[in-house]
Amino acid sequence: MTRSAPPRAGSARAALLAAALLGAVLVPLSADTAQAAPGAVSLPGTFDTEIGCSADWQPACAQAQLALLADGRWGATLNLPAGSYEYKVAVDNGWTENYGANGAAGGANIALSVPAGGAAVAFRYDPATHLVTATAQAAAPVVTAVGDYQSELGCSADWAPACAVTVMQDPDGDGVFTFSTTAIPAGSWNTKVTVGQSWTENYGAGGAAGGANIGFTVPAGGATTTFTYSSASHLLTVQSSVGGTVANTLGALYTPTATTFRIWSPDSANVSVAVGGSTYPLAPVSLGGYSNVYQAVVGGDLKGRSYQFSAGGTAVRDPYAQMVVPGTTQGVVVDTAAVLPSAGGWAPRPVLANREDAVVYELSVRDFTVDASSGVDPAKRGKFLGLVQAGTTNNGAKTGLDHLKELGVNTVQIMPAFDFGSTVPNWGYDPVNYNVPEEQYSQFTQPEDRIREFKDMVDTFHRNGIRVVMDVVYNHTYSPSVFNGITGKYYTPTDLSGTGNSIDDGNPMVSRMIQDSLEHWVRDYNIDGFRFDLVGVHYWNNVSTWANHLDAGYPDRKLLLYGEPWNGAAADPNEAQKVRYGTVPALAGGHVGVFNGVYRDAIRGGTDDNVMAYMGGSGNPGAIAFGLRGSPTDAKSTAPLADLWTPAFAYDPEQTMNYASIHDNLNLYDKITYSGAGGGAAGAAGRIDRFAVGLVLASQGIPVIAEGDEFLRSKVVNGDYTTAKNSYNASDAVNAIHWGDKTTNAAVFRYYRDAIALRKTAPGLRLTSWDAVHSQMTAQTDGAVVVARASSDPAAPTAYDTVVVANPTGSTYNVTLPAGTWTKVLDGNGATAAGGTGCDPQAVTVFRKG
Repeated sequence: MTRSAPPRAGSARAALLAAALLGAVLVPLSADTAQAAPGAVSLPGTFDTEIGCSADWQPACAQAQLALLADGRWGATLNLPAGSYEYKVAVDNGWTENYGANGAAGGANIALSVPAGGAAVAFRYDPATHLVTATAQAAAPVVTAVGDYQSELGCSADWAPACAVTVMQDPDGDGVFTFSTTAIPAGSWNTKVTVGQSWTENYGAGGAAGGANIGFTVPAGGATTTFTYSSASHLLTVQSSVGGTVANTLGALYTPTATTFRIWSPDSANVSVAVGGSTYPLAPVSLGGYSNVYQAVVGGDLKGRSYQFSAGGTAVRDPYAQMVVPGTTQGVVVDTAAVLPSAGGWAPRPVLANREDAVVYELSVRDFTVDASSGVDPAKRGKFLGLVQAGTTNNGAKTGLDHLKELGVNTVQIMPAFDFGSTVPNWGYDPVNYNVPEEQYSQFTQPEDRIREFKDMVDTFHRNGIRVVMDVVYNHTYSPSVFNGITGKYYTPTDLSGTGNSIDDGNPMVSRMIQDSLEHWVRDYNIDGFRFDLVGVHYWNNVSTWANHLDAGYPDRKLLLYGEPWNGAAADPNEAQKVRYGTVPALAGGHVGVFNGVYRDAIRGGTDDNVMAYMGGSGNPGAIAFGLRGSPTDAKSTAPLADLWTPAFAYDPEQTMNYASIHDNLNLYDKITYSGAGGGAAGAAGRIDRFAVGLVLASQGIPVIAEGDEFLRSKVVNGDYTTAKNSYNASDAVNAIHWGDKTTNAAVFRYYRDAIALRKTAPGLRLTSWDAVHSQMTAQTDGAVVVARASSDPAAPTAYDTVVVANPTGSTYNVTLPAGTWTKVLDGNGATAAGGTGCDPQAVTVFRKG
């Protein structure tokens, strides 16, 4: 969809007082030495053995780890005996990056004094400033996960409440204690919880004092087992899953011997699930990070069985369902993680050294291949596997997957592919089941076949060097009836999306649902990132939490996360807390970007009007110069900005998604012809199209190309521009890609291909930091012409090796190049290797040195 807060300030005085009490040193790190977001933070020190580590000064010790908090800081509360200690902060479980006194990397130890009687010491570490605080609190109870597995973890005996190895932690002080380990061998085990390091106070099954042992199963060696205890309800729960991340928590959790059904029901305790011809009541269960969850465990192998939740006597859908019976509110019990791609395993993920290396291509599953001209097999046209069928052609020109490879893009952004409510042809921006592949894009009916089909699509893209980003719509649903039967708390009081309803991630359980859904696609379907529809409906601190959670759990993925920083043209009472250009700097730690609508409009003009801006020879050259530099913030700071709509929003170049066209509104060629230009590929229209995309591909940031723009796709049928402006539910005659256009407009395709290839080989077009943009690049105007110079060498920031000239005029422009030998490598027609300083009219020209 298209749309035509102050920094966190703690009390400095209180922090200094706390530091004085405990002997801590508060260390602000200067902005010019800020580090990338950590994947893990720990407290190696002389107190490590006191908290259950095998030795002191162990940065990888599980008990010394801090947890990522909702405000972006890292924290833990540790129960420490009285005494004097020393510690440091270690990043990513090693000593390569660590901080001591005075903020010096590898600096002196930080002193800590715990008063007589011991204390619960709350540590807080801010990765943006490297400020470390340690605050003494009233001593918290020592909570221990005891059981018949403790000797496997290094305790002297099993069922040992005094063993520090299995002491549980409550880092944010909310009364929910957790302990995780990968050291429990595969098998069946028993556990309880003790308070105070003795058996005087202990809790078992159902939270009963002195209750029965709680059984659990570890599925395989190396599985992550997490114990969670609520001090309010005394309930202890255990989860164990293979890999470093916890599997789905709500929904239908399958094992061969039993399935656990869980749902959030804040308004009714009358909750049940019907499965296998019987109805089972759900009872409250305590889960760390969740509230008002109800659960029933149903024995037997239920794989493939349909199930129906009810709340307050009303049949309701499972918001966490991994498969559904189409057209109903019934879920289907499946084990998504256990279904492998047809190849038997996942191909290696295509390498992305930096997020700025991505070249994103937006496409619709249906529109891309549904037309017979795609050459795709009839059964696969408009389907998931149609996207990845190899060897397809039209009149000898490559189509589909092979076309994408020929074009040179390395990332596809797939428009909504989860279960939506409308009937195709429709782009599907009306979600019903967030975690289920859309059945209208499937060739199959059996649940596991549909799961495998989607995984095969992702896997085949990966095998062909292309990463996969999902377009997700967590800002609204098909209608309020999707979730209202459970509770109205899923929705905001007034519509912010422009669709009649909007999701309220200000409710912690709704925010957690979105986070869990994102992780479902990353973990189980191997997805490489997300494009958020109307991300401006969401709170920026929640988006930051989701992003940091994913980056911490999947640090090797280089996930792309970005969205539209506006809502559906609604007045939002919480505007400053939502994702806007001004809050984007605060999302830098989670590597979250936004679509740069300001730069888009500077290039093309209005989304649906008949007036062109810079690409048509008018507009603001200063805005183009700024867009070529990646729209950087004025100051090197990740604090939210006072101006929520500032064009200077990118703390990192990866935070600006540059584009001239997208699925909404008139696409690029239709905008050009609607504004009066004609002549096709060889005329003014083709020249303007190439000029616009040349600007996008020569700019700092991440470029996005809309499907078909590379060969002048048009959605105008019989002169109907009105439908073309808003074609979300138009017929295939309007939206389908007509692959004969690739041959007709081959010159435009070659230009796109050449400009993408140049971008990949020119590091000066892909700078990766605020510092690089400010020190290694300039962009200046000369009348209407913009000249940008960049150096790819941070050690020689003014030794420019790449020059980009944007000339919107009707005359050749001669540029003055820095000293040295230069070659013109891109002109208005595509790749070249020429001398001279002449720059084509209404074109982007690129020179490289050497």
